[in-house]
Amino acid sequence: MCFDPRGIPCIINQAYNVTRILNKDDKPLQMKIIKDVCKPVEIVDRNYTAPMFSSNIQSIVEKHLGVVNPYEIIKEKNRNLAGRYFTFFRTMIESSKDRLDTAIRIAIIGNAIDLGANSNFDLEYEINRIASNDIDLSMLPRFKDDLKKAEIILYIGDNYEEALFDKFLLSELTPKKVVFAVRSKPVLNDITLQDAKRIGIDQVCDLVESGSTIAGTDLKQCTSEFLKLYSIADMVIAKGQGNLETLIDETRPIYFLFKVKCEVIAERSGFPMGSGVLMFNQFKKLQNAANE
Repeated sequence: MCFDPRGIPCIINQAYNVTRILNKDDKPLQMKIIKDVCKPVEIVDRNYTAPMFSSNIQSIVEKHLGVVNPYEIIKEKNRNLAGRYFTFFRTMIESSKDRLDTAIRIAIIGNAIDLGANSNFDLEYEINRIASNDIDLSMLPRFKDDLKKAEIILYIGDNYEEALFDKFLLSELTPKKVVFAVRSKPVLNDITLQDAKRIGIDQVCDLVESGSTIAGTDLKQCTSEFLKLYSIADMVIAKGQGNLETLIDETRPIYFLFKVKCEVIAERSGFPMGSGVLMFNQFKKLQNAANE
């Protein structure tokens, strides 16, 4: 997905926010970081994606702050917040008439936790809207049909905190062979191998590092192990806007689970701002074939 200029202020604001949180009294440092993160704008072209640009910006922030992962403290705070609702969601799943439907809704709600496009998220508000029409599951019948036939499922994770909510959906996908893919280095609040083990994802399914070091899945960076899984998987499920931005133009069938958090994604996906979506990238192709 080509980089839209409207994403530049959003990503620069990410840098300011983390600098302000970690060094709220050091105004000169904040100003220096903002000046430096504006410099890479000159090299951005349409071959860039927003996650690629964000990765460049984070490297600058890390250099100035002298830390490898400036988002770690914020990640743990948000994980503790998300963890408060775990028992509530487990009860909801157990009492649901359609466990898969409910698990997908929970996974989408989790995508509201974002230190990038939606750093001012209100998780309690999102949870209260879990059964609302703002979550579009029109592709669920197709998803269920594909799930029945699938033997290998590749689930590409997004944020560390929301992975607590992904566990419910991962459990519903078994006894299929499910592999959960994580980032190969800390970037924003995205999940790494260490994070996944910390919250017990490895007790639900297999884990694999994608090789990607941006807040998305750059197939040019990915390991041969991941690319093989990506190729042979009967279903690929990708969480979050970053994975959508980097994989939406791929030809293989992919299901995307995400919250629409910015105008650029709303326009590209065709779903309104604020909505939660189970999106299938082959839908238009199937629709056109049906109309022929």
